[in-house]
Amino acid sequence: SSRPLYDGLVKMDLEDVTNDSLSTATGLTIKGFDLIVAADVFVYFGSLDEVLEAFASVSTPNTRLVFSCELATDEEAPLGWRLLPNGRFAHTKKHTVQSARAANFQLAQYREIVPRMERGE
Repeated sequence: SSRPLYDGLVKMDLEDVTNDSLSTATGLTIKGFDLIVAADVFVYFGSLDEVLEAFASVSTPNTRLVFSCELATDEEAPLGWRLLPNGRFAHTKKHTVQSARAANFQLAQYREIVPRMERGE
């Protein structure tokens, strides 16, 4: 027998996510998530501080957060992030790690990967 993978789908601004707003939107009692995956999401945010704080607000003590970012060097992005010509944001490792730590996430692993190919590159 197969089990549903999720109980509901909610369309909401990520920076506005809270357990209460999710409970209201779904009609379910939300007490936090064990896993949050944001693959190819953070490229649409400059600073990661607010979105990671929002994720922290819907986390349990043992939540695993998995996400991808496009990489920028400290020289390219003195603020920790920069807008690329393709309209997406790239983030420095320093900004990514500091923002996650400020939101009380502990770094378990950091890997530099190629998350997508664009125009053959």
